[in-house]
Amino acid sequence: MLDERLGTALLLYEPCALAADIGTDHAHLPSALLRQGICERMILTDLSPGALSNARKEVERRHLTDRVELRLGDGLMPLTEKCGMVSILGMGGRTVAKILTEGRSRLRGASLLLSSHTDLDLVRGAVMEIGYHLISETPCFDAGRYYLLMKAVPGRESLSALQLRTGVRLEQSDSPRLIPWMAHRRGVLEAKLRGLERAERPNPAEQERVREEIAYYSAFLRTR
Repeated sequence: MLDERLGTALLLYEPCALAADIGTDHAHLPSALLRQGICERMILTDLSPGALSNARKEVERRHLTDRVELRLGDGLMPLTEKCGMVSILGMGGRTVAKILTEGRSRLRGASLLLSSHTDLDLVRGAVMEIGYHLISETPCFDAGRYYLLMKAVPGRESLSALQLRTGVRLEQSDSPRLIPWMAHRRGVLEAKLRGLERAERPNPAEQERVREEIAYYSAFLRTR
């Protein structure tokens, strides 16, 4: 059974003949996608031989070997054919952004499902840089931590500095985790602001950026 984060990813995945999961690790999500018929075939990649070995064991255990191709490599570099969907989950935002910008030529118009546990602004910025735009941002909660899954498709969209930090499609989510996510983010930022205000060398520009984000989340929560 998938945890909430991967279960949410499963629901967001678009049915396709061929998909790719980048940094697949234990291959739990790809196995579920194949078993439920959402994807007919999948390419599973990882930079780590050990992680790819874990994926191979899961694929074999689920009797999915004939529908999976395992490839060792960095980011999107192992992709040589067009996929309908590409997922990059469970990494830091800086890593996800690097994978997207360095491997953009390998995407060939594939829809993207992205999730990072840090630096969401860098991920949104990379999506914009490669000529994609976000069509949904879906919060979830798993193992005591909030996550955000972002879905993107080709088509450039310009985002403001504030939108890069707070999101551009998040308010449209119908997830029951939306309000808790917004309240959590506001709480994190309020704690950050207190730290900035106590700093020996205050940074007025950074304080103003944090206040702007707090105001955004507060305005949203007042309407709900």
